Amino acid sequence: MAKIFVIGIGYRPFDKREKEIVLSAEWILASQRLLDIFQRYEEFQVVRDRVKVINNVDETIGFIRSHLFAASLKGNTPRNIMLLASGDPLFFGIGKRAIEEFGKENVEILPDLSSIQVAFARIKESWDGALLISLHGGPDPEKRRKLEYGLSDIPSLVSRYAKLAILTDRENSPPRIAGELLHPWVAGHDKSAITMYVCEKLGYPDEKITPGTPEEIIGMDFADPNVVIIIA
Repeated sequence: MAKIFVIGIGYRPFDKREKEIVLSAEWILASQRLLDIFQRYEEFQVVRDRVKVINNVDETIGFIRSHLFAASLKGNTPRNIMLLASGDPLFFGIGKRAIEEFGKENVEILPDLSSIQVAFARIKESWDGALLISLHGGPDPEKRRKLEYGLSDIPSLVSRYAKLAILTDRENSPPRIAGELLHPWVAGHDKSAITMYVCEKLGYPDEKITPGTPEEIIGMDFADPNVVIIIA
């Protein structure tokens, strides 16, 4: 079976081995957002004809399966497939799904930095003891992932943890998170002592870090993708 390489991008150039994988892969699969990032890498111009854009995770898995099946029917040995991921593929990313579908022996994960790791570095805060959660349900409203936590859990989590880091999406946005923090049942905290950091477009040329109280953040608009860190 061909090897499936899940490679994180967004924050640093490819190292020597990753570059070799990129240049030798038969297919390079990416969402449109990750293609926009990949186009900034020097290897893109060499392999652009082998890039296939698929924006749905199920369709991505289906393409890999059909590619492997078609090669076996022809008696050919399929070449390796590279799957681009955002940051660390095993941090609420597609890496877990790829391993579940194709087995640990057939998948190799090569991570970049995670967006949460970069966000804490940008605001110069340690992430020791922070609770890391995802409110990113996916881009398709009809196929949103089942999440461990929801917006309504934010007040209780802030009451229990001094630092909370959140992967967001357009539905679970920074202003909506701020709105939850303004509810009267956010126990044990002076709301004016809660600081939110909205970290927009990390790794892009126009990345932006916006600190503020929930009262300030609720009235602002933010570009995607972004992550939120709450310091209580």
